[in-house]
Amino acid sequence: MSRVRFFAALSAALIAFSAVSCSHQILVDDTDTNAKTTVTGEGEKETTSGTTEKETDDINSYIKVKKAKPAMWKVTDNKTGNEMYMLGIMRFATKYTMDLPDYVDEAYQKCSGVVMESDFNAMLDPQQLQEYTNHIVYTDGTTVKDHISKETYETAIEYLSKYSYYDKSMDGYSANGWAAQVNGVSIQRVENLAMENIDSKYLTQATQEGKEILGLEDLSVQLEIMDACSDELCDFMIYDTVRRSKDIRGFTSNLAYQYDCWARGDVDALDEEYYWNDRSADLDDDYANYLEVNLYKRNRNMADKLAEFIETGNKYFVVIGVTHFSGSKGIDDLLTEKGYKVELIK
Repeated sequence: MSRVRFFAALSAALIAFSAVSCSHQILVDDTDTNAKTTVTGEGEKETTSGTTEKETDDINSYIKVKKAKPAMWKVTDNKTGNEMYMLGIMRFATKYTMDLPDYVDEAYQKCSGVVMESDFNAMLDPQQLQEYTNHIVYTDGTTVKDHISKETYETAIEYLSKYSYYDKSMDGYSANGWAAQVNGVSIQRVENLAMENIDSKYLTQATQEGKEILGLEDLSVQLEIMDACSDELCDFMIYDTVRRSKDIRGFTSNLAYQYDCWARGDVDALDEEYYWNDRSADLDDDYANYLEVNLYKRNRNMADKLAEFIETGNKYFVVIGVTHFSGSKGIDDLLTEKGYKVELIK
């Protein structure tokens, strides 16, 4: 497997890593009352026509909210009257996503600049990309087999090999890299997911219109997140993602459920504290540390930067992953604590 193929799957994983494996499960009735099923030697269902259960599934088959009304916030500095707007987004799109309600585009039109979660220019810096690449490769002489259990390693190899995403060179990649790779392959089995998303839409539009473009984070944040995920937690994430994705209907419908939550503006249903809740108790501290670095610390840092931006007097349209607004420690809550007026629009 080439490095290009590895990082293609890795890139897919980075846009939706935690979103796919959250614990909210939907029971999908996939019983076909008109077709007789038997079980093949590998446990696959086979219909009387001889076709086996498909390896992919269409997310559009499960989406219930066709007309999105996502949560957006208007932030006002009561002292100066300065304003900005914040939109929470999912890290993937469906055929329904870009049909946004008027209030979203109206807010964008009022603003002189946009703020993205990631500083895309910094993310494309060759030095930072090389540092990122080096970060997911073991340099101490160990391989991934020294960092995850034999059972998880063999389970992951079987899964990745099935979809032609494994060769021996991968053993030198970190447990974090393996977790992202497994997740990326699983995501690619979901049909009709669009990688062009709301942030890229407004980034392109702002570039064409000559608006100011700012970013909140660079790749160093991703490196810190990777460091925060212990080997034991990565082991669990790898194994659990493979387990979930074996039921591609359940995996896809779960992703659609999360999309529906976003489309309804139900941001608290996407609180990452609910993710991976079938982990064992001995991983609770590891996951708490991961949440602190991956979510809460980032929320605090982004809220601080956004407070600086609003004080400039420029009006910004802010596009950030929706989970950064979920729960009681979201960016909207932090800005409220700082004394700003934060109004939910949806």
